[in-house]
Amino acid sequence: MKRLVSLLLSCLLLSSCGTIVTPAKTPPEHLVSEAPPAQVLPAPGEMPELLPDSQEAGGENASEPSLEEDGGTPVETLPEPQRVVDPTRPMVALTFDDGPHAVYTDQILDILEEHGAVATFFEVARNLPKAPEAVRRAADMGCEIGSHTQNHADLVKADADTFRQQIQQADENILKAIGRYPYFLRPPYGDFNDDVRRHVGKPLAFWSVDTKDWKTACTVSAALNNIEDGDVVLMHDIYGETADAVAQIVPSLVQQGYQLVTLSELTYYRGVEMENGMIVFNMHPAKPNYKLP
Repeated sequence: MKRLVSLLLSCLLLSSCGTIVTPAKTPPEHLVSEAPPAQVLPAPGEMPELLPDSQEAGGENASEPSLEEDGGTPVETLPEPQRVVDPTRPMVALTFDDGPHAVYTDQILDILEEHGAVATFFEVARNLPKAPEAVRRAADMGCEIGSHTQNHADLVKADADTFRQQIQQADENILKAIGRYPYFLRPPYGDFNDDVRRHVGKPLAFWSVDTKDWKTACTVSAALNNIEDGDVVLMHDIYGETADAVAQIVPSLVQQGYQLVTLSELTYYRGVEMENGMIVFNMHPAKPNYKLP
């Protein structure tokens, strides 16, 4: 009842200003076990496993294959390896906008899967029917699916009805595609204002490294030069050139010791509690760049 009264009062107040109320969506199932009134961060058990202090990868406690009774070859009974996140090691979040693409998204997923990496894909929801298998595959791999609105609309320029439609249609279509709502929204063109922050009903995702892959052939150097722990890298999975660049970027970052994580994982393991309307640019350890609503 209190929530209903509060919502009615908010509607009356905002209607006098000509703005729009967009209630917070039910949080994604993989991030919270119960649906609170606003988006919240996941419980620890719902993120990738942490590396125990007493065990290092490949150490004496690492799993070993069982041997057949006659001392022959190892038996193929080991479980599938699980992705492990070590919060003490450097992390980078690769993000891709404007997809999915029926060819290039899968190529990028092939590279990520080969290196045990994940990324965040901000989908234009009208494109989901063009590559539904790629979106489901990304989600099954542990990648994060975020919203980039229904039709790549500029939310600052949208009227109230268009604003609501762009957010809600994208949410519902992503729910149909992967079984859960998107947690983050990345505003098209990076355009936002206070009204967008107040009524979008989600944290807003931006970036600290813009590869400008849509207009330049220097995507690899843009992604790798001056990369820092906690960076959020912007690319687009609708270009073949970007897929080719990712084939160099991912192994290079892994070789340098970076863990490639989702944006939700990056904020979570850096101890930042996300809120609706909150803006995140990066999670640099010494000086993270995020802003409260």
